[in-house]
Amino acid sequence: MTWLRLSWLLCLVVLICGCSARGVHHVVQPGQTLYRIGKTYGVSEVVIAGYNRIANPDQIRAGDVLFIPGARQSQRVSVPGKTTQSAVATIKSAVRPATVPPKQPPAVATGTAGVSSMSAARPTGPTRGRLRWPVQGQLAQSFKAGRGKGIEIAVPPGSQVRSAAAGQVIYSGTGIVSYGHLIIIQHSDNLYTVYGYNQRGLVKQGSFVNAGQEIARSGTAPGSQRGMLHFEVRQGNKAVDPVFYLP
Repeated sequence: MTWLRLSWLLCLVVLICGCSARGVHHVVQPGQTLYRIGKTYGVSEVVIAGYNRIANPDQIRAGDVLFIPGARQSQRVSVPGKTTQSAVATIKSAVRPATVPPKQPPAVATGTAGVSSMSAARPTGPTRGRLRWPVQGQLAQSFKAGRGKGIEIAVPPGSQVRSAAAGQVIYSGTGIVSYGHLIIIQHSDNLYTVYGYNQRGLVKQGSFVNAGQEIARSGTAPGSQRGMLHFEVRQGNKAVDPVFYLP
């Protein structure tokens, strides 16, 4: 169901009920998105869009006044700034062009900050099924702890790549050599997903996406004609095995 249809459906439900919902009015500030506003108030961005008759959530602008149903008081909504930019830089630096690994990887000293930031972190708490598979294909390469890499999934070039969960696109571009159009999405609880080898990106930096939304078309692995998607999951700046989060 499209955003437009869902938004108008929610509005229709409100009109039929004939009751005035309690809530507050929020003035959109520069850099704020409907996704972050919804997260801050604990109200689904879909519900906010429905009450405010927003057909396209990417079109909200600074100065717009939004009604937040169910909210008791105004909240201060954070804006992506240095923290997000730092996260992008860290994740981008961890995503290196694929190369043939040496037969004997060089030993790495333990206890350094660099090793800590790149080491694999096993998540705590219930995580299984939190994310969905970005594509349906064969697992071509599993996660290798300590190397800061994700997994690779074999799919035909041009396959639909979908967001593993709802979140905000904090990077969408071709700045990493050999990774095609790279996309990084920030989710709740400081969780990030990374999608590489894409031949074409379909979302812009700063926009927010829903779980399962198409974000790119897959491409091929570096130096190969084999269709592939590179997929990473990061808890903060620590790489984790995506299998921990997938169904």
